[in-house]
Amino acid sequence: MSESKSYYLFKKLSNDRLSLIFNGEVNDKITDGIIRLTDFNVNSLQDLSKMRNRVNYIMVECFQNLVRHGKPDNPDGLDDSTLFSTRVVGEANYISSINLIDMERANMLREKLQQLNTLEKDKLKALYFEILENKQFSAKGGAGLGLIEIARKAVPPIDFHIEDINGKFYNFYLSLKLASKEDLMQREVGETLRFTRQFDDEIKNSNILMVYKGDFSKDSILPIINIIQERMYSPDESSRGKSLYSILVEQLQNVSRHSLDSQNKEGLFMITFDDQNYTISTGNMVTSETKNILSEKITGLNKLNNYELKDLYKKTLKEGMFSEKGGGGLGLIEIARESSGPLAYSFDDADNNMSFFTLNVTF
Repeated sequence: MSESKSYYLFKKLSNDRLSLIFNGEVNDKITDGIIRLTDFNVNSLQDLSKMRNRVNYIMVECFQNLVRHGKPDNPDGLDDSTLFSTRVVGEANYISSINLIDMERANMLREKLQQLNTLEKDKLKALYFEILENKQFSAKGGAGLGLIEIARKAVPPIDFHIEDINGKFYNFYLSLKLASKEDLMQREVGETLRFTRQFDDEIKNSNILMVYKGDFSKDSILPIINIIQERMYSPDESSRGKSLYSILVEQLQNVSRHSLDSQNKEGLFMITFDDQNYTISTGNMVTSETKNILSEKITGLNKLNNYELKDLYKKTLKEGMFSEKGGGGLGLIEIARESSGPLAYSFDDADNNMSFFTLNVTF
């Protein structure tokens, strides 16, 4: 039996203390949610908290880059979706973006980034103030303050790649590393790009809209909900939007309830869109005891029709049959009620008699 996609991604991101990959068009509300989520995680890590301002600034500049240089006139019908990712690995934060650009912007960005990569910190600072004083930068930001500030704040050099698609359009890959300690400044050129380029293909080929791997405590869950609401539906726009909201909240809380560590509630969240259907997937490690409880409860819920699920929900609410761990409580029942079909779940064997529990809900 092949492993689940969720467990594959969880293992692939096993060294990441935080991973957030977003595929789609960004706007101010989505940007705010991603920054809030990253800010909470970076600030909660003592060895990274000192560079939170740099991280936030670089993220804002990357988002502005997607706005400045993204969405060119695209008569060829090429895939022009953007991808943004932020990852905390060890004591460094990696920020990457991918977007479609035209030939003019490709030539301009290549020239300017190559130039910036030749300059030392003091020369970058001098160039920054020169442009600021003379107002030599354009609305497109080609040689402007944004790129220079990125070069000043990130670990040099800036990693970028401009991939020719058809001679008229190009994929622009930008990857940056921010480190909290000087001894992390040395690295192999291009290391931040390899993961980004490979993951871009995997994300798009899997119809993935978003992947989050990290802490699932309350303060982390709220920004995730805000991002998804903005990306897809407002909960009061339609019945489908309300179902999305209910499922999303319950699944995220489900990871928190069944987390092995009461402090670090680590898990993985993924949302995909295929054949006009959304699938929300969550996954986390569970003990063999929890595995048996969850398997029994979900199997039982899948045997019930909508009327029986409604009665069970009322009975559980009235009699207090549920626990903080939520094994057979309101959370799973509510997910089953809102789902458009039976709950799909799997357990992937892991080390130390543990299993990775994945719950997939399609609607």
